[in-house]
Amino acid sequence: MAKITYSIKKNRLERSYISGFLADPESPRLYFDENTGIHRLYVDVIDSAEEAGEWGRFSFSMDLPENMALYVYAFASDSNTWYDNEGRDYSIMDALLSDEIPDVEKKRFFSGDNGMRFVGKNDILLYRLKGRYLYIAIEILGVGAGYIDRLRVDKKGDNFMDAFPAVYRERDGFFHRFLSVFSSIYNDVEREIDRLPELLDPDTCPAECLDVYAMWLGIDLSGDFLKEEAKRTFVKEAYNLNRMKGTKGCLLRVLEIVLNEKVIILENNTIKAYLERGEMAQTELISGGIYDVNILIRTPLSDTDRHQLLYLLEQFKPLRSRLHLIPLRDTPTLDDEIYLDMNAVVSGDTYGVMDDDMEITEDIVLE
Repeated sequence: MAKITYSIKKNRLERSYISGFLADPESPRLYFDENTGIHRLYVDVIDSAEEAGEWGRFSFSMDLPENMALYVYAFASDSNTWYDNEGRDYSIMDALLSDEIPDVEKKRFFSGDNGMRFVGKNDILLYRLKGRYLYIAIEILGVGAGYIDRLRVDKKGDNFMDAFPAVYRERDGFFHRFLSVFSSIYNDVEREIDRLPELLDPDTCPAECLDVYAMWLGIDLSGDFLKEEAKRTFVKEAYNLNRMKGTKGCLLRVLEIVLNEKVIILENNTIKAYLERGEMAQTELISGGIYDVNILIRTPLSDTDRHQLLYLLEQFKPLRSRLHLIPLRDTPTLDDEIYLDMNAVVSGDTYGVMDDDMEITEDIVLE
């Protein structure tokens, strides 16, 4: 039998019954809804197109807290319909998808001779099941944070049984189940090898890999002030950023990625005449040498985030330049209905800002 694998991804999950889970829009991962203690999944029927078909292995990855209980149900049948007490036939999958049928009634499908129930297992052998249609249900009880992911059904289930004489090929026997241990290891290794392109793709790799990939490209993203989306953008644009390193355009792009806003960069030599004439005396611009650069931002930053942002900008700034982050304050504005007399004056409030470690004592007076 050729190796056939059914991956349960977003398209199949969209046709499944899901309760107590929150779907990830970017992946087939299902997160536990922490507002409920009952999480149920009835997977859309898997059709092997083979009468009396044999089934191999069902597995999935999960993050399950210790206080939560996991139950997995499975059954196979050559028929995809069932009959009620009045002899009317219905689709089994329609019954599993229905909100009107109690969960106790649904579980009766999995309690027959061709049904199986497992507790606390996410790697299951289905050798005893025979039938064209395979139905799988997952039930998780308890409140907590976690997820299930990478659900898949291997039709064959083992890789080595056909290499032995027919006398050893007793299905679901001791030798068959013993070899399945090594088949599981082999399949897991093979799956990880197949996932290597995903691990190297900035759009799909785990967030933990992003700092490493950025370091390979000469960018240090250490620290916890960057969002995951910003890190992925840095890795994807690292080549172009390195090409533009040392330019104003590079600093503008780096700041846009980090702050998600357009900033203003004022080089000191371009505003030197204004500063000398005192036309910007009320601003917080740094009036230093020709290598000083003022960066005007609107996003409020803590001292820690400010230092981390400056550390990141140091990797892209022009040689010998000194960067200064200047926070912009909201200024008063007038709406369309306001009239100012010729003697009217509009002035903004002046705010005093104290350092985090500043303490007011008897000797300090605020005016």
